[in-house]
Amino acid sequence: MSSAASKILFLLKQRGPSPLAPLAEALALTTMGVRQHLQKLEQRGLVQFEDRRQGPGRPSRHWFLSDAGHREFGDRHQDLTLQLLESVQDLFGDAGLDRLIQHRSESQKTLYSQTLSDCESLSQRVERLAELRHQEGYMARVLPQEEGWLLVEDHCPICAAARHCQGLCRQELELFQGLLAPEAEVTRTEHLLGGASRCAYRITPAKAAS
Repeated sequence: MSSAASKILFLLKQRGPSPLAPLAEALALTTMGVRQHLQKLEQRGLVQFEDRRQGPGRPSRHWFLSDAGHREFGDRHQDLTLQLLESVQDLFGDAGLDRLIQHRSESQKTLYSQTLSDCESLSQRVERLAELRHQEGYMARVLPQEEGWLLVEDHCPICAAARHCQGLCRQELELFQGLLAPEAEVTRTEHLLGGASRCAYRITPAKAAS
């Protein structure tokens, strides 16, 4: 796969469905050049498109990743993970699965807390948290907001496991809330499993939230 094609996949993963012009601008290519790459990616089954009507005039063609395109970013050996979760549930029931999730949460909180311990401000903690998540494959980034930040995760490397066991998603939100309390409040504003193209968390300083 060419470098340009790889970048197109990355942009579609990061931004969600997109017309040609923004992709061409981001890559410093002509729309014709981007269209040729997209057509090749479509032939490989990695992208799809839909025509959206937005007001009068011709519909706008939006390109997005197919399921196969999303899998290009990996899913942490999802088959083995699902088998292990199913085995735990079969052997120990829902209570055993809840204990497994809680143990994972406590281990994550310990690791994250140690890594964030030398941060001198809330903004540094938010940036460090995003770095940790990015290293774990979540394609995480921080967007400054008028009051606080938006922690965006453009990819979920445990998506298949989370679909099977949505307690994992609940645990991650609680993890963020615990790490940044009492200085900030954390709410999930976009959820991949809820039909969004990514997960996003609004982080609001406690003074601004009150």
